[in-house]
Amino acid sequence: MRHVFHPVAWITCSVLSSLAGCVSGPVGDTAPSANVDGDHGGGPASSPGSGGGAGAVDGAGAVDCDALAVRLQAAIDAAVDAQRLPGAAAAVDLGGCSFRGAAGMADIEANTPLKPGDLFRAGSITKTFISTLVLMLRAEGALSLDDAVATYVDGVPGGEHIVVRQILNHTSGLFNYTDNHDFLRAVEADPIRVWTPEELVAFSAAERPYFEPGEGFEYSNTNYIVAGLLVEAVSGKPVVELLRTRILEPAGLVSTYLDGAEPAVPGLVHGYGSYGGKLVDVTSAVHSSSAWTSGGLVSNTEDLTTFFVRLLDGGLLGPAELEEMTTWAGSLSADVLGYGLGLAQRRSPVGTTYGHGGSMWGFVSASYRAVDRGAAITVLVNHEEGDVEEIVDDLLLVLKTP
Repeated sequence: MRHVFHPVAWITCSVLSSLAGCVSGPVGDTAPSANVDGDHGGGPASSPGSGGGAGAVDGAGAVDCDALAVRLQAAIDAAVDAQRLPGAAAAVDLGGCSFRGAAGMADIEANTPLKPGDLFRAGSITKTFISTLVLMLRAEGALSLDDAVATYVDGVPGGEHIVVRQILNHTSGLFNYTDNHDFLRAVEADPIRVWTPEELVAFSAAERPYFEPGEGFEYSNTNYIVAGLLVEAVSGKPVVELLRTRILEPAGLVSTYLDGAEPAVPGLVHGYGSYGGKLVDVTSAVHSSSAWTSGGLVSNTEDLTTFFVRLLDGGLLGPAELEEMTTWAGSLSADVLGYGLGLAQRRSPVGTTYGHGGSMWGFVSASYRAVDRGAAITVLVNHEEGDVEEIVDDLLLVLKTP
């Protein structure tokens, strides 16, 4: 699912080249690393084996974890080679098997091999975290999904007619601020500028809405900037504080943080784009405040896998909130069967999966849970043009094949 926050589409190569030196492609040798454990970790709520037990995804029998790890690592190596990627990291959980692997480079110039626990920009996977916070507030009676957005947030065009549910499932009609030409010019002129959420919403307000609220579906990053402002208005606390106290700390997500809003956790790999046949390091080409709650999280495969397992197994939200989250409003592509409240339903080789994808400068990401099959998978790539969903499917095919 690639219809996500992707600033590289609006940053010219000349700007990027002025921020970081170009590295000639192709990418060098891969440096794989894998780890197989018998337990996912994080307590019972983190276990992804509720659907499939110790059996294979297709129910063919017990899994040989060591043999599975070898095949999964080979699939990552092959994907990095086939797509000519700097690197990729993956986490796959199935029953009692827990695989963490990586291939390629975290930093090409320094020749640093990528490790399974390295950090990547998670992009629009951030949206699932923010939606979870909104639904937590809803569960406590602090708001209703049918409340007008204007009740809590000023400056939203037509906010008196847009309800909370519509910003979470992208049926608000709000123009995507990252498509506003004035915003693009401002970012190009000053890539490291620190943005306020209100400034980002104002770029959306300067454009005509896509449609009247509830009359269509259009993925817009503006929706989740508004959602972040809403969380702060309802709770009276910074959204980064709620993320940490309500999700990250209870779930044990020690490698996840909202970039630009709190101190960084060491270990962010370098992200790259391809321009004129060369790789360009674009890791910090634009200040992360330009994404905020629409795409600003940094994380790793372990944390993201844990998050989606806990979320979809009921460890973070109750049944009523999960039902709301999985009420589908629209579709992003042929593979994405439906979009709920910050969650996508995607077709895969092992059946329907639930999760989200993301894209930020130099990075693409995907994390999904096959609830009925007891499998969970996360893939992170440090090149903005990497086909992360293809790698997800490659790994799921390994699970499906006896």
